[in-house]
Amino acid sequence: MSRAHRTVRLAAAVSSLFILSQAAVAVDNVVTPQPTPAPTAGPTIAAAQQFCGDAPDKAAALLTRYSADAKLKQVYKSVDYVAFGDDDKNATKMYTFTVSGHPAHPAAVCRTLVKEGENLVVKMHVVCDGEQDACLRLRNDFNVMTAKMQVEVNQRIAGEKK
Repeated sequence: MSRAHRTVRLAAAVSSLFILSQAAVAVDNVVTPQPTPAPTAGPTIAAAQQFCGDAPDKAAALLTRYSADAKLKQVYKSVDYVAFGDDDKNATKMYTFTVSGHPAHPAAVCRTLVKEGENLVVKMHVVCDGEQDACLRLRNDFNVMTAKMQVEVNQRIAGEKK
């Protein structure tokens, strides 16, 4: 390789490095925003893990806790579930538990009526310590039931407004 040819290749390489360094300098001049600060208010992880406003626990322990609560009444019982509510006719909070033999057992579901602005909303919390697929089916079944409850609540409120 001739000396002139090496000089041309060296010049091309230096030129390429110069262009790349200029591109890097151009990127360095870009203003980057400050990182978003962590929120100072809002729900905490502990609050998000609560079971209808109460301390979280395993499903079996929740059954023991709520079935012994004198303020709650057994409002439903079947081969799959037992439920306790704060009122046997118009419960605002209901705790439902799977019974032994249910595929998702042990599992606990709490549904509560919460006022959000002008609306009354049915909120649901699920603790399922059973097999994962059975727990997914249980959650889906209760999502459907909760949606039906929400429709009933909305219809009752609409009827009272007339």
